[in-house]
Amino acid sequence: MRSVPDWSIQAAWWVSSIFATGAAWYFLSANNVALAVGSALLAILFAGVAVVLHRKKDALAAALVPNELKSDLPDDYVRRCTDSEAHVRLVRHLPEMKAVVHRSSTEGWGSPVTLDMREASYDMIDFLQFAWLRLAEFYPRKHFDATNARDYIESYTRTRFAFHWAKHEPRGPGSGGTIVGVLTGGDVINDLETLIEDTMRSLFFDNQLLELEDWLQRWQAAGSGA
Repeated sequence: MRSVPDWSIQAAWWVSSIFATGAAWYFLSANNVALAVGSALLAILFAGVAVVLHRKKDALAAALVPNELKSDLPDDYVRRCTDSEAHVRLVRHLPEMKAVVHRSSTEGWGSPVTLDMREASYDMIDFLQFAWLRLAEFYPRKHFDATNARDYIESYTRTRFAFHWAKHEPRGPGSGGTIVGVLTGGDVINDLETLIEDTMRSLFFDNQLLELEDWLQRWQAAGSGA
């Protein structure tokens, strides 16, 4: 794929400026309105050409950027297989990753400040979403609720937050105090952990590359919600 040379863009701007600042003003000073208008139109035309070349150059450059460096990856960018050692390797060590995040969150849960406790829960929730998304890569594209996996897990998490928050305020919004946020965070963590365990059982119930029961024991031993 060829790129747009810089000289072509510079030439278009140069010709546009010639007509705009030179010829147009010259013809106006000579009271030749027709040629002045023509020069102005040519200036606009060449400016448009320069803009089009700029955009084409940017589009060609963007097409050359590897997918892994782009901010928005296609939904099917990663497609894992349960019979591939390379693909299962990350999943095998998710319990150890969870243990690290849980130790970090435990420090926040031990704080007397409810905001710190909630932030600690959010850290754990972020990790659990990451873990489930890695498992979702073993499924076909747009497999969950006819949407991409990231939107699905975010929608699921928001729904669980809404349910548990309402559950802890039986006398109406605001009746539970600040502790409601902490309790809700713990409940959402438990929901996500259950979702991950259920997904793992579906994917690896009879797999030679991962010992499911050992994985579940290590996952549960890595800690749960606040």
